[in-house]
Amino acid sequence: MAEIRAFSGWRYNLARVGELSAVVAPPYDVIGPELEAQLLARHPANVVRVELGKEPPNNPDNERYARAARHLHEWKVNGTLIEESDPAIYVCHQQFQVEGRSYTRRGFLARLKLEPFGAGHVYPHEETMPGPKADRLKLYHATGMNISPVFGMYPDRENEVQELLEDAIRGQTPTEAVDHLGVVSRLWPLSKHEVVSRLQGAMGPRPIFIADGHHRYETAIRYREERRAAGAVRDDESPADFCLMMCVGMGDPGLVILPTHRLIGGMRGLRAEQLRSLLAREFDIEDVGDGEAGGRATWELIEADGGQNLLGCG
Repeated sequence: MAEIRAFSGWRYNLARVGELSAVVAPPYDVIGPELEAQLLARHPANVVRVELGKEPPNNPDNERYARAARHLHEWKVNGTLIEESDPAIYVCHQQFQVEGRSYTRRGFLARLKLEPFGAGHVYPHEETMPGPKADRLKLYHATGMNISPVFGMYPDRENEVQELLEDAIRGQTPTEAVDHLGVVSRLWPLSKHEVVSRLQGAMGPRPIFIADGHHRYETAIRYREERRAAGAVRDDESPADFCLMMCVGMGDPGLVILPTHRLIGGMRGLRAEQLRSLLAREFDIEDVGDGEAGGRATWELIEADGGQNLLGCG
């Protein structure tokens, strides 16, 4: 069974940082140099200084991980970060727009019991690479903390789990932040033992599928094994036995899944006619149109098909 727990999170002290929007950042693997510069300029305590922290010129390797640890320590000491007084589950709503339509994705943050892939109820869908895992492991070694959550989905056709949480937060005022893309995130901590216990019971029989954060999840398992070997994991409830996860029900109306677009290069001299001939060995091919109109017509066909075997190529 998938095991979740409440936890005492470290949160920004709004009395010190002012607007929460000034200190949030996306995961490390989507932050380019331009966005990093924008985030650094927003606030001296923006979490990008811990989550990414590019190496300055002439600095020895690994210095950025030590620097991330120093930032965390400083922010804890000076009150920029404060620890939740009681263990909590954190309900999280994210409001965003796609093609002019507004959506709200509802989920919750909890710590999830780590299970090796293939040996429990947590399932991956992609391969991982050693480079990102080595990077995240160094950050673990330096900070001993989960800096950003893994994104997991679980089956919940009737939204039973989330409705339980909606009842619990009704009438409460959330903490709110707006990110660089205009996504509005709202957070409610829930520490009532009864609510947490009911949530654990509802989530227990459900599998969890990782949508994003495979490298972070595998790194968490590696870190746990290291801590066990060092004798630092005393029992099954030790912090290293868990990872931070954002859980969203597959039946949630705000769980919008968009296509992944790819540009393919490096094939000089390849003509459309040649490509068509090569693809015809494996696919049934249909000409749809030209330019923007052809692209929109292709997308309408893909949406109408609703399967996984129809691809558009331009």
